[in-house]
Amino acid sequence: MSSNGVRRTVLVVEDDEAVSGLLIALLEERGYHAVPAHDGKSAVRLARQLQPHLITLDLGLPSLDGHAVLERLKADPETREIPVVVISAFTQILPAGDRKKLAYLLGKPFDVTEVLEVVQATVGNPYV
Repeated sequence: MSSNGVRRTVLVVEDDEAVSGLLIALLEERGYHAVPAHDGKSAVRLARQLQPHLITLDLGLPSLDGHAVLERLKADPETREIPVVVISAFTQILPAGDRKKLAYLLGKPFDVTEVLEVVQATVGNPYV
């Protein structure tokens, strides 16, 4: 841990509360600060407000789907540099242009070890 103990924040955007809970528990167990968002509008608002180090994004979301969330995040100067990892059962329908905007693309069902490896590869250790 660094001397100041500030944890890296991961915004977990997932409408399935069981999956969200699993991802949050895994990330918190590893030392990251994980924050849930269960719909697209909340995801965009929280990304601007929290400025997380990473966003995990499901594509099938209520109120604003994952494609629209990704577009808004990458169009906004406040959030465009935040790495996004899509974790979704619908990865095959993601257009090539959207794929280029991602840090990683993971399918569901996902491998827990792979998710943790991707998070660490993208943002590094849990502590800043």
